[in-house]
Order: sequence, then structure tokens, then C-alpha cells
Amino acid sequence: MVNLSGAENWKGVDEDGHRKAPLLNGTGHTWHHDDKTLHAIIKYGLAKLVNNYESKMIGFGDKLSDKEIDSVLAYIKSFWSKENYEYQLKLN
Repeated sequence: MVNLSGAENWKGVDEDGHRKAPLLNGTGHTWHHDDKTLHAIIKYGLAKLVNNYESKMIGFGDKLSDKEIDSVLAYIKSFWSKENYEYQLKLN
């Protein structure tokens, strides 16, 4: 979504019962995860990382290199507050 705002009512589920896309702009929960986890989610998708988890978040490892995924993460982090960014840095 525009400005990494995520899906409307992102804490709910869609008509298929899947979780909606969260905000990536620092007002959701993305900054609570370390880089290794975020990189893996982008590369493999959630369904391949969490047993019995159904998700529409597909992996992009066949379309993006590891360096490109790291660039996506850098872009996402550029939207975060200084506090969220510093908190997430400590996780790494």
C-alpha cells in the first residue's frame, strides 16, 4: 500500500480467513523482528517458515537476490521512527 501502510484493518483477517498485510511503516509490528527473520519472510514467505500457517505472503526468493531483499528492508526501515529503528538494531 502507499507509504507502506498495509491493508485496511490489518489486524483482522480477509474473506478467506488469512491475516491481512501489516503496516511496514513502523506503526505495525515489523520492527519487532530481527533482520534474519524479516529477510527469511521476504525470501521464503510465511507459510514455508511457520508450520501449519496459511498465508498469502509468498516468498520472493526466485525474483529477488539476497542483496535486493536487503535493499527492500533498508527502504522499509527508512519509514521507521528513530526509536523503532534503534530497537530493531539491537535485535540484530
